[in-house]
Amino acid sequence: MSVVNGIRRLMGQRVDQLLAIIYKQFKTKPCKKFDGNARFSLITVNFSTTYYLKLMLLTLCEQNNLDKISKVIIVHNKSKDGGVDFLHNLSHSIERIKLVKNNYICTHARGVRVGIDYLDKVEVDTGKKSNVLMVCDTDIIFRNKNTLNELSTIFESSDAVFAGELRYSKKACPQAQASFLCVRRDVYARKDIKPFVNHGSPAYWMQKSLWDTGLKLHDFHSNFGGYILHRGRTGVAAASKHYPLSSFAKTANNKAHYMGVENGEQIWFDTEKRFSKLLKKENETDLINLLSHVLN
Repeated sequence: MSVVNGIRRLMGQRVDQLLAIIYKQFKTKPCKKFDGNARFSLITVNFSTTYYLKLMLLTLCEQNNLDKISKVIIVHNKSKDGGVDFLHNLSHSIERIKLVKNNYICTHARGVRVGIDYLDKVEVDTGKKSNVLMVCDTDIIFRNKNTLNELSTIFESSDAVFAGELRYSKKACPQAQASFLCVRRDVYARKDIKPFVNHGSPAYWMQKSLWDTGLKLHDFHSNFGGYILHRGRTGVAAASKHYPLSSFAKTANNKAHYMGVENGEQIWFDTEKRFSKLLKKENETDLINLLSHVLN
């Protein structure tokens, strides 16, 4: 069965990669050039991980200079964890948060692409559009309250077009950690830059095309610098629980890894404990009220 699922994943990746590249070549519209003042749109894909999404948003709300976040796009990737009503209520209550459904090919990469396309629609009449895409997994917590400020400085004071935690190997181009990264929107819209694709590392083709074109990548130590913490493998665990036909449903390795950060599990536990009351399903109204107060 593991061999069959492996073949299914590979075939799914090949189809997605082909369609994504064709779509970007013919459908992507050019963007206004970066004006030197970073304005972020956070794009996150919810695949029956609503509990973690709540925690991510709570820690995001502790960030300094939250006005740097123009939009939060939540992609509803056929979630089956009972969080759909919460997602709708959240988007109706907070102008800055937008919800979009992805009803087919519910991979992380396609979810990101759907989120980026939707951003173009909701910001069509906006004077000052967001100009930096922040791709953030739902199972991320923000640890350093100056994360937004630090990322802003990277884009505003240098010619970097990308910021993410890079993993170096024998390959000339390092590999980006796809769970949390930022890329300038005008650069991502270029036809010579690859899109996010269904792959073991969904951002790698995009990041490598930036590298090959000679654009500057900033190695932002997001996890190991203490800015954020990625729990990891929550999507795989969700597949096991909610999507029995998924090729990931029988994957044994679905335990959190915390990126190997020292005391990562304890840091995560302490953060969950701090917000434990608001994370309970029966307290979703209180949670939305709190998020509305901060984000509206």
